[in-house]
Amino acid sequence: MVRRLSRKQLRESVQGFESLSRRFKFSNCGIISPFNYHKDSINYYLVTKKKSSKKTGNTVTIAVVIICVIISFSILYVVFTMNSSSSEILDNARVGNKIPTMDDYIENLSVTHPIKSHSTPYLDLYLTQNDVNRINQNLSYLDGLRLELNQLNAEQFIEDLKPNPGTVVIYPVFTSAAYKEPGFYTYFSGQCDESCVTDVSFENPEFQYTSSGATAQILYHVGYDFLTDVDIDKNPKILQKYDTVILLHNEYVTKSQFDAFISHPNLIFLHPNALYAEVEVDYEKNTITLIQGHDYPPESPMKNGFNYEIEQEFHDYEYDNECKNWEFVEIENGFHLNCYPETIIIENFDILKKLKDL
Repeated sequence: MVRRLSRKQLRESVQGFESLSRRFKFSNCGIISPFNYHKDSINYYLVTKKKSSKKTGNTVTIAVVIICVIISFSILYVVFTMNSSSSEILDNARVGNKIPTMDDYIENLSVTHPIKSHSTPYLDLYLTQNDVNRINQNLSYLDGLRLELNQLNAEQFIEDLKPNPGTVVIYPVFTSAAYKEPGFYTYFSGQCDESCVTDVSFENPEFQYTSSGATAQILYHVGYDFLTDVDIDKNPKILQKYDTVILLHNEYVTKSQFDAFISHPNLIFLHPNALYAEVEVDYEKNTITLIQGHDYPPESPMKNGFNYEIEQEFHDYEYDNECKNWEFVEIENGFHLNCYPETIIIENFDILKKLKDL
């Protein structure tokens, strides 16, 4: 369990364009409606433009009607195409017949987090409209960050942090699901019964502090290969293709994942508290259910759901998010970082540079 900076609430879903009947205003068949983009609200509005002209006979009238019909269908087609494209992006973050990839999740962030907040020498930071509103009210943001490389220094940044060949990072989809509310932590806090640890959806994962969101995006943008919990659970042998496997805050995993991870000869724990509790997956519903770990089940509570000694040894380091005395400690099949780097990772890249030496 990670102590979050603020209580996580259900994130408001991203809405697409309004229905066609609300988008278009007809005036004298004048439907010439360019899109105006307003940065302050990040909404698209249609501005109808009236045109007045004298009618010079039936021929002109018929011509105008025909032109209006052509323009109307053209605009309807464009908006339908834009809506379809937007829906496809959002659908990429859902688990259906196709297993979503890290590419899908990152692409979806460009839809959900469109507003540039500020830049560092190496990164551009983006927020949701909801978080912009919260910040303007002196409230903390809740929806996480989208990170992109600052193009002014991107080339050098990638050169400094690019991965060694044969390295893969595992994005913690199941852990992201566990931290949503209502969910596992609603149950742990005593505000919900066991229904909150049963059949919790893992669709649409979020890039939060609790799911190593910043670290994952930086590693992605500098060229690391990624797999997700779903990939490993469905095909544990896929890890045999890689020389090095990097875990983030993969706190909740299945038994097949756990076995695959601990048997790999070069496993790097970039966040403490990984491999802490066991979950079971229902791929018909795309949900996870807590099996054991995190003092669960109540009739036979277990701290670590796998009795995994390495996690227990490094468990308390998850509360050190300043990383002032960080180091990678050698373990029997790899290395383990002795702090939780998510808070400092946006400005201090020494930990990520060290990965290349392990």
